[in-house]
Amino acid sequence: MSKLSSSILITGVNSGIGYAVLKQFHAAGWFVIGTVRKPEDIDRLRLEFPERLYLLRFDITSPLAEHEELIRSVAEELKGEGLDILVHNAGVAQGGPLGWQDESDVRAIMETNVMGVFKLTKAAIPLMREAKSSRMLMISSISGRLVTPFLGAYSASKFALEAFTDAYRNELAPLGITVIGIQPGPTATSIWAKARAMKNKYLDSPYQEILSKQEKFIGNAEARALPVEHVADIIFQAGTRLKPKHRYLVVSNPLLVKLAAYFPDNLKDRLIMAKLKNEKKW
Repeated sequence: MSKLSSSILITGVNSGIGYAVLKQFHAAGWFVIGTVRKPEDIDRLRLEFPERLYLLRFDITSPLAEHEELIRSVAEELKGEGLDILVHNAGVAQGGPLGWQDESDVRAIMETNVMGVFKLTKAAIPLMREAKSSRMLMISSISGRLVTPFLGAYSASKFALEAFTDAYRNELAPLGITVIGIQPGPTATSIWAKARAMKNKYLDSPYQEILSKQEKFIGNAEARALPVEHVADIIFQAGTRLKPKHRYLVVSNPLLVKLAAYFPDNLKDRLIMAKLKNEKKW
């Protein structure tokens, strides 16, 4: 990015990866546009970043017309400069056994993680084209590569996002928009509190015995989680390097993750179930 007043729109900057990305780009001198859902988050972030930050209250599940209105507000703020980077960060990570999850929970996952990306991209393409050379970063997940029990709906949404990434990469390249996938593994965010809540929600299901053992599993995963600053640094590289990769796998052991894709299903199933039951480590 060679423009002196480079701009970036990040969805969901109130906490976690989105907040870390905001800090990283803001510290580098970028003009940051961020979305949040709660007005108190706007007040807090404006105090922390009094300059070069434009905040908008927005729900990514809103109808397309509201996405278009959001982009019109961003365009007015950029004063014809075009948008250099769009980061699709906002998302939800609810877990649970598929046969016992509420339809409303699964629908919320898809509306947020899949349809929200579709609608915002559709609205933002004209503004990104105005920048002549822009980038769109898709914050997916390792769950978009590997599926584990009790994360089926979440993984389905991330597999869909991976398909979007491939399609957009080819479709938008001729328009001057580079599309890059980011696949974080376990990250030190509030997701672990949500994982514990999931464990308790389904204790009356047939999976009670497995779920009741998950505190140790969750604790071990939380202890190995990557700092959000590390993930934000990779996202910054993807947004600013002259020749970025198509995808960035952000995990502590990328070789194991890549090899797992070639494991036979029966081997993967045995390893996953052994891990869930705390029978052994692998």
